[in-house]
Order: sequence, then C-alpha cells, then structure tokens
Amino acid sequence: ASRPVSSQGLGARLHRLGVPMHGVDSQAPRRRRLIAFDAKPSERIVPEVQRAGQERRREIIRATGVAPFVATAGKALAKGPEEINWAAMSNDEWKRRLTPEQYFILRERGTERPFSSPLFKEKRKGTFHCAGCGTALFESSKKFDSGTGWPSFYDALPGVEVRGGGLAALVGLSGEELVCKSCKGHLGDRFNDGVLWSTPTGLRYCIDGYALRFDPAEVS
Repeated sequence: ASRPVSSQGLGARLHRLGVPMHGVDSQAPRRRRLIAFDAKPSERIVPEVQRAGQERRREIIRATGVAPFVATAGKALAKGPEEINWAAMSNDEWKRRLTPEQYFILRERGTERPFSSPLFKEKRKGTFHCAGCGTALFESSKKFDSGTGWPSFYDALPGVEVRGGGLAALVGLSGEELVCKSCKGHLGDRFNDGVLWSTPTGLRYCIDGYALRFDPAEVS
C-alpha cells in the first residue's frame, strides 16, 4: 500500500534529483501530493483503467493550477546535463536550484572551509557529480586523502574543464581553476604537487565538497 508523501519529503526528493523548484506554491502541500501520485502511476493497473485514472489526474492538476510546475519538472528529469542550456540560467534561477553553500562555490567561485564538507571523508565506491547540473566529474577510485581538508583526486573525468593558471601554476606556485564543462560552475583548483603524495599522475585536484554530489555504486 502506498503511503502519503509529505510536502517536505517530496521537495527533498526532487531537489536530490536536480529538479529546480520553480514556481512551487509552498502553501499547497496537497497539490504536491497530487504531483507525486501522477508522476508514479502503478504498473499493476490494467491499461484501460490506468489511462482513465491518468486523464482524471490531469484534469485535477489543470484545475489546481500546478500544470506549469509539472511540465518544468518533467523536462528537467527527461533532459541530461548536456541538453539544458545552463548558460541561459539567471542568477535567481541558480539560487533557487542550489543551496547557499553550493551557490557561493559554484556561481561565485568561493571556497569552503577545510574539513567542512561531509564528502571529505567519503570512502565508498561511486561517482562524484556536479551539484549544479549532475555532470559526472570524478570517480571514487581516483580519490585520495591529502590531509588538506578538501576532497582530493589525482585524475578527473571528461566533465571537468581546466582553465590555465599561467606560469605560476606551471611551477606550483598556484593552481589551475577547475570548472564543470557543462554548467561552468567553479569546482576548485588543480595543482602539480601530486608527487608529494606519490599520485600516479603527479597531480592533485583540490575540490570544494559542496560543489559535488556523490552517487554510491550499486552493491551487487
């Protein structure tokens, strides 16, 4: 039997899926329950009854005025990171999509306090994605403990873009800025001091944990 879905629980689930909460009426938890029910119809219902129920729910959604949000959520879930025009998103849209910590780092090129991100101690197998758009950035197998207080990796996936830091970065006096290739969100810096930790590449990708979202690998 299905259980009622609270408005707070649904909002958290949609946020984890990367769905922007644009235009959601925070005073209408009943409407959100209708959205959750419509978004996951039972596969056990015979097709004729299921189609009739879906049409009835569409009528209810149109009557309650939440159809624009349903359309926005559906498009966000259907599209991958590379299909959305992230460059066209306004600052206000990013602020609605991200937490204050994420916005500070990804959009304002800020830096979190060392040891402040829970992902600093993350040791499970999986993939680290951009917290802004969901692009895959780092594999857990490339993560190592640098002791610096920020999640560190010795190699990156193609979703990471390196912006040159000039001669200073070349000689190790500064780092090269790293951004997400899809949404251009700031991630951290890359240093060529990996030899201090005997990394295979000689590199250290020093990343702000709040710029990442971790997806653990499925346990077989």
